Order: sequence, then structure tokens, then C-alpha cells
Amino acid sequence: MSDWRQLEGPTLSAFTQVVTRPIRFVDLCAGLGGFHRALSGVSDTHDSEGAQLQFHCVFASELDPELRTLYLENFPDIGETYRTLFPAEDTRALLAGIDDSAVADALDIYSDEGQLDAIHGDLSAFVDPESGGLRRGATGDPLIPEHELLCAGFPCQPFSKSGGQLGFADTRGTIFHLIATVLEERRPPLVLLENVGNFERHDDGNTWTRIQQVLNDFGYVVSATLHRSSNRSGASGLLSPHDLGLPHHRQRFFIVAQLKDTPWLSPLAGRSPFPAGLARVGAHRESAEKAAAKALREIVEDNWRGARESDIGDAQISPDRVTAIEHWNALLRLLRECDAEEQSASWRVSMPSFPIWGYELDPWQWYPIDKNPAQWISDPVRLAKERANILDRAAEDIHTTTEGAVDLLSWPPTGVRGYLANRVLSPGGTQEWINTWPGYASKRDRWPNWKIRFLEQNRQWAVRLWANLSSERLRSWLDLLVSTVPASSHQKLEWNCKGEVLDLWQHVLQFRPSGLRAKRLRHVPALVAMTSTQIPIVPRLDADEPTHSGDPRTQARHLLRTEALQLQGFPASWRHPSSRDVAFRAFGNAVHCELVVAIIRSWLGEGADVANRTEQLELETT
Repeated sequence: MSDWRQLEGPTLSAFTQVVTRPIRFVDLCAGLGGFHRALSGVSDTHDSEGAQLQFHCVFASELDPELRTLYLENFPDIGETYRTLFPAEDTRALLAGIDDSAVADALDIYSDEGQLDAIHGDLSAFVDPESGGLRRGATGDPLIPEHELLCAGFPCQPFSKSGGQLGFADTRGTIFHLIATVLEERRPPLVLLENVGNFERHDDGNTWTRIQQVLNDFGYVVSATLHRSSNRSGASGLLSPHDLGLPHHRQRFFIVAQLKDTPWLSPLAGRSPFPAGLARVGAHRESAEKAAAKALREIVEDNWRGARESDIGDAQISPDRVTAIEHWNALLRLLRECDAEEQSASWRVSMPSFPIWGYELDPWQWYPIDKNPAQWISDPVRLAKERANILDRAAEDIHTTTEGAVDLLSWPPTGVRGYLANRVLSPGGTQEWINTWPGYASKRDRWPNWKIRFLEQNRQWAVRLWANLSSERLRSWLDLLVSTVPASSHQKLEWNCKGEVLDLWQHVLQFRPSGLRAKRLRHVPALVAMTSTQIPIVPRLDADEPTHSGDPRTQARHLLRTEALQLQGFPASWRHPSSRDVAFRAFGNAVHCELVVAIIRSWLGEGADVANRTEQLELETT
């Protein structure tokens, strides 16, 4: 049979030729194999005649040694392809002529007994340092085989600004340069790349500009999920699984590139290869959110039953975090009680959308915010007087609001902040107070407008708290915030559950540098590769699930690994690193499988209808 790219046939979706064999693809920076898993899922799509859109992996590269082995275990079918394209004897002969141990390790895929035990390693090993092109084997052909689709989820790296020519040479020293080297020599007609949501703005936009230029120079038409705020023509916005009604909020930047004048492809220009987000369409938003909430509950309710005791134990919340959650919950409890007394939902529906900064809820701690507080430090006497004036104004606001019922000046701080009980501080007290200022108050030389706005909003909300809640209980809560929740990031709350029940244990939580974030039990926030400290926390939804924690206050736990896999579109049975920390780093780096499926169907399929979840690919075979 002749090569499928040369066959002629009817127009089918993006194709203008009839596909008669699988599309060969390479999986670079492969990680857990999200692209491969997604393309396998697309292969399961049949049209009414039973025809399939099929993909076949001919090469995969991954830097992490454990993930290289796991990739082979998760995709055992690639073994036959590898043994055919990279025979053990050819590999041994190639390694015999390589002195660089790092390069040898990346190319060494067989055990001493000749068993295939891993995919290829570091992509840089496939670039010849002398020629600058792809490394070649005994036949003279590049080691990376010919393919029709290149996939990669590559890291952000700033390019050199020395030349500023926006060309291929300027990308040297980056992963993209290695990818571009493959593109330059192999010229696959299809390219699909993924990166973090802020990629377009990385290095002040320099990175994206250069990548786009390189792709254009190589003859590709490029389309990407540009930020809507970029004001660029056709900017469709980032893509996230939650756009498709899935329970994971993970905005990502995708790049689709298509080689010009490829006979079997219809032009990319003038059309978007990306799916229309279900959650962005007003008529479908409510049903999408309900579907996401249902899916998340099913994942969280079921997985603990099959988990090992040690896995559940590892997922427990540390005591200091339980204390932080409980302390913020105590404030929410006061607000719930206030609503109950007034038979209203006033506090529940009016919870701030801005970050709540605990330090700012106590007027006795307030400092001037008309300019950077650091500029006041050199004049402690004047600063002490200004602080007293601020306190008096706050007391007057509260006194007026409550028609004289609340006297703020009668409720000064106690305990470790007891020195603030003096309305006018001594020089020593002023310095002690300055030392307690949160980092956001004086770390920057420039005082940004957004920070002033947040501070003003927090202080307005604090006045409302003092005017409506029990002064005794609020004072106790503020003093305990300092003494029992010492971590500054735990003294901040981001409430993203407006209108929902005021109980942290019933929502998805995440400890972030910016504070404790609470989100509706609908979408889990993005898994983070850089750290395991931000693994999301979910409620224990099944009453039979044991606490596995010595703290009886605990009503939630961190995600299990099987849950994280499913939130990224993998099955719970997917093989992953044995270490919990390493596994979550891999989850954070992984591409979302179902999102890639939606892109492939929208790009290469016909009749894609993401909004109704009825996308089908219609390709014929002869």
C-alpha cells in the first residue's frame, strides 16, 4: 500500500486525504504519558461506520529515571515498536562510541540481559554537539524516527537576549531548542505543545514571541490559547479541564502548529483548533458545574476504600494546619451564629471576595497605608501618633455604626500583643509593633495600588465585624490567631465559596503562600509540581471513612494519589512513582488527558460539539 499521505479521497474534517494507518507521534518530555494516554483515548473514538482515528507512538523521551520505567509499564505495547526501531544490538553499538555518561544513560534502554526496561532519557542526548543537528545511528538516519505528530509539555526557560534576532539560534540552551531541532530535521506536519498558563507572559512575552517566530520560520501556521486580556485577534483564552465540565481547575497554554501546504490537511488559518469551553457558555455553565461537582464527589467518596492504610495515613493534615483551619472556622462560626440570630443569610452571601488578611482585622494593629509603611520607620514618634489617630478613627466608625453600643478602645489586645493596649506607644513599643508587621506591609519599596485597595477592603470589613459580633469573642479570636496560628500564610484566608455554607471542612482547601484558600466542592485547584505542600484538601464525604488522625477536629484529608490521577484524566490504576512527594510532582507536571482528547477532536475531528459532550471524529479508511 502506498504512503497514506499520498492517497486522495473526500474531504474529512481537517483532513483532505483518507487516513489508512495510524498517525505516528513522538512524546517528548513525556512525564506520566498524558499525551500518549489521550491519543489512546482518541483511538477509541468510532464513527457510525466503525472507523477510527488512530495514533501510534514511535518514540518517547523523559528525563526522570523512574518515569522512564513507569512509561514502559503503563504502555507495554510500545515495547514491540521500540525493539523494532531501536534493536538491542544497534543500541549497544551506538553506546560503544559514546564517552559522555549522561548521554549514554539517556540512550541506554536495555538491561544487561538485553531486556527493554525504559524509554529514552534526556532529549539533549539526541542532539549531536558537533553538527548541532539530530544524532544519527548506524544507518545514517536520525535516531528520532519519522513521525506525523510531535507532542511535548516543555518547561519555561528564558532565552538569551544578546542577539535579539528572534531566531532558532537564540533558543539555544533551552528545551525548546531541542524540540525545534527535531522539527527542523523531521518536519512533522502536526505539532501540539503544552505549558503553564502564564507562558504567554513569561520573560515579558519574549519566550512566546521567539517560539512563534521559530515555528513560522520552519513553515508552520500557529494557533495558541492566548489570554483574552492580550487583546490579540482571535484570543480564545486559556484552556482548563473545568471548561469541559470536569472537576479540575487547571488553566494551561496550548500551542497547535500545522505545516503549511501539507496535502492531506486543510489549512489551519481562519479556524480555531481548540474546543469551545462548556463552562464558558452561559446556557451550559450550570449543568457543567453540576457535572463537575458530581464527578468530584464520586472520586472522593470511592477511592479511600481501595487505598492502602499507609496512603491514607500520608494524606492526613498536619496538626498545625488543622489548628489553622479550625481557627478560621471559629470566625465563620461566629458569622453563622449571627445569621441564625437575625434569620438571614447576610454574612454568608456577603463574604469578601478579596483575600482576608488576619492582621488587618484588628484596628489596634493598623499602620498608615497612604504610603509604604517602611517610609515611616525612621520617625517612630510621628508613627506612634499616626497609629493612635488611625485607632481613634476606627473606634469612632464602630461607635457610630453601633449607635454607641461598642467601644473599641475598651477591647485592646492581650497576650503576646498586650503591649499594643497603649493607645500611644512608647519608642520601644513602636519598634516592637513594627517588628510584627506582616511581610506584605513593608517588603516592597513601591506601594502598589492593588495592595492599598485590599487593605482598605479588609479594614472596612473589620469595622463591620466589630460592629456586629461579640467584642469579647472577636478579641479572643484575634489574640489566638497570633498565638496559636504562628505561620503568617496561615493567618490569611481566601474565600472562593461566596454564597456557600460558612464551614471550611465542607469545601476544597489548599494551603498556599498567599493564604488558606477555600473553593467550592466542585473543582480541585491545579496540582503544583514545584512543591507537595500545596496538595489540595478534600472533605471526608463517606461517613465510614476513618479519620486516621489523632486530632478529632479533622474532617478532611489531602488528596490520595489515585484521586489526583483521576483529576488529571488518568485511571486510578495508573502506575506512578512510589514516593508520594515525587508522585505529586509528576501529577503537577502532567498534561490533562481529557483536555488533550478534546483538542485533538476539535482540531482533527469533524462535528466537534464540546458544549454538548457529543464530539465524534469521522474518518474513513479504504
